[in-house]
Amino acid sequence: MQAPIGVEQVAAILILGIVAAFYGVGWRRLHRADPRLASPGRVVAFGVGLVALTLALVWPLPGWSNYLLAARSLQKVLICMVGAPLLWVACPVHVIAWGQRRWAGRWVTRLHRPADSFGRAIRGLTQPLFVWFLYVAVFLFWHDPTSARFLLGDTWGHTLAPWVLLVAAILFWGPVVDTGPRLHRDLPIWLLIVYLIGVEIANMVAGITIAFSATPVYPYYPAVRAALGDPMLPLPLIIDQIAGGAIVWVFGSLVYISGVLFILHRLFRREGVNLPLAAPNWDDHANLIAPGLEHRVTQNRRQNVDLSHH
Repeated sequence: MQAPIGVEQVAAILILGIVAAFYGVGWRRLHRADPRLASPGRVVAFGVGLVALTLALVWPLPGWSNYLLAARSLQKVLICMVGAPLLWVACPVHVIAWGQRRWAGRWVTRLHRPADSFGRAIRGLTQPLFVWFLYVAVFLFWHDPTSARFLLGDTWGHTLAPWVLLVAAILFWGPVVDTGPRLHRDLPIWLLIVYLIGVEIANMVAGITIAFSATPVYPYYPAVRAALGDPMLPLPLIIDQIAGGAIVWVFGSLVYISGVLFILHRLFRREGVNLPLAAPNWDDHANLIAPGLEHRVTQNRRQNVDLSHH
């Protein structure tokens, strides 16, 4: 049932391969200049994210998502909740710009110029409020049963939808991970938490609705099973639907709640740098003596002076 690799898969391999090559060159050069920024942990994050995107965009999930809802849910999880945030952890913009300084550096510089039309367009498209609504809209469109019939089967929608989801996810995770070029003011911590919880609510509602539905949510999958026959597929229809909803619900909740904890950790670490310092001589007897017993401090000092003379 897995279709042979076609033009779409070849194009996906080329795109991911070019990004990997640019990142590898940039990481090697930046690692020589600043090993702290181009750390081994970042290249591992990039590698894991790239593997997740390869599974979701090349093979095997693009083919299996036409037969199993669980495969389609896993495809979405790998794109939105694994691949996109890990790419930002790898600090790709700075690393690639360092490796391709002749042209990439100029483009990154243009992003910060107020009068540059390209920079204004990118800053507008990356506004946190806009990317939040874009991500939620693409997220819900992906799960909507009516629109799913245009996104499944041998259609252009089935090919383009994962890439649109990837772009929306990359834009969404940018303000959270905060390793890219800073084109906007940092969002307050409380607003970042709301930013993530708002998506978590939509994710939880979508997952629970799919998992606990007693009837097929997507008419496409029963039609495919009628054409192939249930014995050809590894999961019964309702079990597949329950698994698909649970993957979105459980894994998504873990990722988004972990994102909230990551933001809180970043806040505590930032605040921990400015720990209050103890005042000089805070533990001196004169400062700790109980009210009404101040005369004992004077007596002790006299006794110490007399002992020192002797």
